[in-house]
Amino acid sequence: MDPRLVTLCVGNFVIGTGAMIVTGMLNDIAGDFGLGAASAGQLISVFALATCIGAPLFATLGSRIDRRLLLAGSLLVYGVMHLAAAFAPSFAALMAIRFLTAIGAAIYTPQTAATLPLLVNAQTRGRAISFVFLGWSIASVVGVPLGTWISSTLGWRVSMALVGALALLVSAAVWRALPRGLIVPPAGREAWGAVLRHKPIMLVVLTTMISSAGMFTVFTYIAPLMRDVYGISGGALSLMFLAYGACGVFGNAMAASRMDRVTPSRIVQVTLLTSITAMVLWPLAGLGSVALVLLFMLWGVGGFATNSAQQARLVLLAPERASVSISLNSSSIYLGQAAGAMAGAAIYTLAGADTLHWGAAALMLVALAVSQRARALGCQWQRPQAAQRA
Repeated sequence: MDPRLVTLCVGNFVIGTGAMIVTGMLNDIAGDFGLGAASAGQLISVFALATCIGAPLFATLGSRIDRRLLLAGSLLVYGVMHLAAAFAPSFAALMAIRFLTAIGAAIYTPQTAATLPLLVNAQTRGRAISFVFLGWSIASVVGVPLGTWISSTLGWRVSMALVGALALLVSAAVWRALPRGLIVPPAGREAWGAVLRHKPIMLVVLTTMISSAGMFTVFTYIAPLMRDVYGISGGALSLMFLAYGACGVFGNAMAASRMDRVTPSRIVQVTLLTSITAMVLWPLAGLGSVALVLLFMLWGVGGFATNSAQQARLVLLAPERASVSISLNSSSIYLGQAAGAMAGAAIYTLAGADTLHWGAAALMLVALAVSQRARALGCQWQRPQAAQRA
């Protein structure tokens, strides 16, 4: 395996761990500052909204910056801000720090995907994107459960500090691994206009936003849900995240191995159906811990493979606009997270934690319908484009 891709994958592992770790620590953070779960969950919303705004902004501002400097610098910012979070004196300060932390995530993940066409050939591009995005799945199977366990034993501040230290180390590794002179096409007004007028691309981006909202309607409040409804917390909750993440890695690996043989749009169809099935069957979790773990695992299989397939889908639709389209897609991921966290807070407050899955299922069904429309329109769109190139 190309060591450059491995290093970029590890970078996504750090970004993913830092982005998702708050979910597992939500009970501890809420308790430390004397807040309810719904209020503490807004940490996820503020991070998501900042990344949503930052991803397209930095795609434009950073398009002329050498990729090595841009990616290593984003991890450096991410590391420093996680270390600052470990010493946050108040919840308001922690909210502000998480907003600034999001700058690193807004740059790194989308611009890593946009850099890959400069490192690999067109035939292996889909597999490369899925492999590098595998770092997020590994974060869910290793980083988040470990962070949750550390939070429950040593405190959430220690977890934040460890993520910060790891980000600084990986920043140095990225600097050493990438060559100088990697520059993507400029992301100016023309590039943004071309993407915004490209209907299939915009429908793919909309699919990402809605499916992300569906996932985070439940995922944001999974710690209080497990505690309040099923009596699971601490080490047992870490094991639940481990099972979820392990299946996420499996699903992403399966998608990566088939990305260049089966169209990414079909992979998205399968992964969304898998997640919808898990949400619809969620009431069966009341049968016992075995049923709950199995549903958690089924949800994990589809959860992370969707995003990597969506990235590959955008590159396939317009490889020359990947820097812009992928940053817009990343923005939609985080906008969906913020919307899902807010929707989940409303459902949690008004109807109770045990009804969150119905809201998630409804959103994922809408995402599936939009995805199918994007697939049909993409086929129609690419025919005249291919004829023009011929």
